[in-house]
Amino acid sequence: MTSEENFKLVVLSGGTATNELVSVFKSIAPTVSYILPISDNGGSTSEIIRVIGGPAIGDIRSRLTRLIPPHKESLRVLLSFRLSSDPAIAKDEWNSIVDGTHKLWSDINTSTKEIFRAFFIHIHVELLKRSKYQYSQSSSKKQFRYELANIGNLFLTGVRLFVGSLDSAIELFCKLAEIDSSIEVLPCINTNFTYHISALLENGLIITGQSQISHPSHREIVIDVYPPPIDRTRPSSPTEDMIRTSYFGTPALDGINIDVPINEVALSRNSYLVPESVDEEDDDEEELGNVPQYTHPELKKSQLHFNKTDIEPLLSPIKRIFYVSPYGQEIRPTAPHTVTSCIANTNVLIYSIGSLMTSIVPIVILKGVGKAIAENKTTKKKILLLNGCFDRETFGMAAVDFLNVIIQSARYSEQSDDADTVDWSNYISHLVFMNDSNIHVDKEYLESTKNIKCVEVKRQGESDFFDTNSLQEALKHIVYNGLD
Repeated sequence: MTSEENFKLVVLSGGTATNELVSVFKSIAPTVSYILPISDNGGSTSEIIRVIGGPAIGDIRSRLTRLIPPHKESLRVLLSFRLSSDPAIAKDEWNSIVDGTHKLWSDINTSTKEIFRAFFIHIHVELLKRSKYQYSQSSSKKQFRYELANIGNLFLTGVRLFVGSLDSAIELFCKLAEIDSSIEVLPCINTNFTYHISALLENGLIITGQSQISHPSHREIVIDVYPPPIDRTRPSSPTEDMIRTSYFGTPALDGINIDVPINEVALSRNSYLVPESVDEEDDDEEELGNVPQYTHPELKKSQLHFNKTDIEPLLSPIKRIFYVSPYGQEIRPTAPHTVTSCIANTNVLIYSIGSLMTSIVPIVILKGVGKAIAENKTTKKKILLLNGCFDRETFGMAAVDFLNVIIQSARYSEQSDDADTVDWSNYISHLVFMNDSNIHVDKEYLESTKNIKCVEVKRQGESDFFDTNSLQEALKHIVYNGLD
């Protein structure tokens, strides 16, 4: 049997929610690997993608900064810093960080400071190269919007552009911040290009873009133009009385047919979208970086000011999640060997809390991942931490539905659709949920029919979060029960 000292733990997760549990995971196993998605196109990441291109690194940066040890607090503050929401102030803040005069540098030694500044200067030059003023109605079309930009995101992007590798950028971040070498952070796809996801709803609508699926911007605009004003990004969920008559192409509204891809927000009660004009800029975008020459119209809409609160549930449940090309066509990326090998050889696999559809599923559907999970013979400990409440993506779902989504995603990864006939315990052996859960857990059915053990833990006060001490105790019992 494997000793406790040699245990390896792999955590599949998104960014924010799981950040609160890193100390719990570290207490369970001496070696922890976090595998994170690279498809979140919201917030400051959306601006980097729009102007620079490349993978979405917001979740990765969020996890890395959380893992920075206490004695490197000054670096954690720097790399977590977000520029002002005021464009003019934000630009001044960024310039002072680049030239080394910002107060954030005061507690960082000179040699370390100059290493970081080198990459800040590099990304600054790249942003200037890509900036194009066009004296027309869209004069700021290619200008990078510094407001709300995260410094850690800009640093990671600068390193990636310089060394040409996302994995190497993460490694350098870890070395400079002195993150524990027993912890690794892996992107689910090691790439220099942008990957986006779409959601097909049960009612036939398609939502393109992770931010559009999980935390869209407020309903605000009447006529959609590109680029949208910074305070007028895409609208939120539509209402039930909207006309939907076509799977592809926008339904007719007031006798007008508009040829744009159908999506959740193609229509609103008193407005309609106009076709985007053809972009006639120079054809040098891909030569400068990783921005494709054509991008799906929905993916061009600004997601800088997204919304994570007071979000209406989707009109229809999500049928499935899939990756799309810049043209909106379904593609099936393959997970790198480092990811599949990590999963296949771990002692414990945890599907962590957070967004099921936009954090866990984008990892599990990658080719190679489903097989690595199912064929892992090292352990039978594959644990799902059930969220404490519903979100926009999972409203109304029961625990069995969460499990079914993961099983279907894994079978999609294996290019099979027999999720109902496979042994679910090959993919999930334990379900951990909190007492008085808002999400229904049919413990008897899952244990007797699906051979999945259900473990209840305490909640933190009246919140929808796990009590970390109770969770830690439960996980240790699951992991080490019966271990010699």
